[in-house]
Amino acid sequence: MAGKEEGGSHPRMSAGYPGSSAGHAEEERKGLKESAQEMASHLGESAGQMRDKAREFVSGVAGQAQESWRSAREGMQERFSHLSERTGDIWEDGIAFVRRYPLASLAVAFGLGCMVSCALFALPRSTDDMAERMSRASS
Repeated sequence: MAGKEEGGSHPRMSAGYPGSSAGHAEEERKGLKESAQEMASHLGESAGQMRDKAREFVSGVAGQAQESWRSAREGMQERFSHLSERTGDIWEDGIAFVRRYPLASLAVAFGLGCMVSCALFALPRSTDDMAERMSRASS
C-alpha cells in the first residue's frame, strides 16, 4: 500500500493536480521536437553526402568523356596522317609510272577520255525525253 500513499501508479493520481499531465505532455513535445531536429540534421547530412557523391560521379563521367574524346581525336589524327602518307605514295607511284611509260600513259588517258565522252553522250537528255514521253503518254 505504499504505492497508494505516493499517489499510485495512475498518472492523474501521482500529484493530485490536473497540471501534472500537461507537464508530461510538454516533455513529450520537447522530446518530439528534439527527435525531429535530430532527424532533420541526419537528413541534411545525408543530402550533403548524396550531393558530394553526385558531384564525384559527374566529375568521373566528365573525366571519362574527356579521355574518350582525346583518344578518338588522337586516333583520327593518326589515321589522317597515315592516309595522307599513303596518298602521297600513290601520287609518287603514278608520276613514276608516267615517266617510265609515257606513250602507254598517253594512250590510257586518251581511252579514258573517249569512254567518258561516250558515257556523257549516251545519257538521256532529261528535258527532251520528258516532253517526248509525255506526248506519247497522252496519245
